Amino acid sequence: MSKKLTCICILCTILLAWAFPPQLHAQYIRTYGGPSAGINSFDGGIRQLRFNAMPGFSSQYDDYLQYAPAAVLLGLKAAGYESRTCWGRMVVSDAFSAAVMAGLVNGLKYTVRRPRPDGSSHNSFPSGHTATAFMIATMLHKEYGWKSPWFSFGAYTAASATALGRIMNDRHWASDILAGAVIGIAATQLGYLITDKIFKDKHLCDGYEKPEFSYDPALRHYEAELYFGWRFFPKNKKRPDTIPRSGSSVGLQANIPLNPGSGFSMRTSANSMTLATGKSSNMYNVAIGGYWQWPVARILEIESRLMLGYAWHREGNGIDLIAGPALSVITGNNFTLKAFAEYETYTFTEEKPLVHTIQTGIAATFYW
Repeated sequence: MSKKLTCICILCTILLAWAFPPQLHAQYIRTYGGPSAGINSFDGGIRQLRFNAMPGFSSQYDDYLQYAPAAVLLGLKAAGYESRTCWGRMVVSDAFSAAVMAGLVNGLKYTVRRPRPDGSSHNSFPSGHTATAFMIATMLHKEYGWKSPWFSFGAYTAASATALGRIMNDRHWASDILAGAVIGIAATQLGYLITDKIFKDKHLCDGYEKPEFSYDPALRHYEAELYFGWRFFPKNKKRPDTIPRSGSSVGLQANIPLNPGSGFSMRTSANSMTLATGKSSNMYNVAIGGYWQWPVARILEIESRLMLGYAWHREGNGIDLIAGPALSVITGNNFTLKAFAEYETYTFTEEKPLVHTIQTGIAATFYW
């Protein structure tokens, strides 16, 4: 299992690096953060990352993918595959969830009135597609996650792909989709909580067993995570126009355990870097190294990582060094949220000095 998973992670890393070839970005591009985000903000950096990499991207896949977990949920129920609750109770739970989600999303959209990045309207915050996708994914997680965590993994992967599609289609800022994900998950949790208070133990399927909290730091856990980050660069007084001022990043990371709490860590990411002159370009990297974890409470864990990698940029290719701590909050069986801070340094040519940067960010992690 370990060897197969390692091979899969290496293959995914190579494919993602290939998908963003550096030769496509040989020139700096004038930064455009949009009317609702400054060029040095997290939102502006993520949009610039998209603008540099895929300025002409347009696809409607996110309009349909958001409903994929619903199709799986209804298909399994219709086929007689036993879930958490019977049809009637599930419909009531889902109706409460949808009502809460729709009320929050529409209330915020027409109160905040944030401009969309493409300028088409003033209802960007939060993302309705993302809220819907994560609401439905959480419904599938509630009904079938107790049978296998891979139902949950598949559902949230589809929801995450929907959210990223909203950014790639230039319809939403990154903070819009993060807010939408929180609303979608919270709405479903609240909807099921209300229904549980009403029905108590009635209309639960005969085979349903309430999952107990299963995280055990004494066991080996594989981890896969999606993260968003924002970075800043210390000023260089001698060369102020050549060192970036800020940037945002998005990436995938996998932890492969060798022992409980330690093992190999693998990462691939895309990063925007904005100069003081208002011009921007992207950097892409892959890295591998080690991670170490220490539980400090039942649901808290401290992690540190040290990684060495390779980076691509318009200046050339170079070595990339990453190190820093993270704090994980275990939010339930198979899921954690991480907040991290990292020091990163890289160089692209022998003539250019090392570029130092500090990155902070959040990550959603699936473990098994």
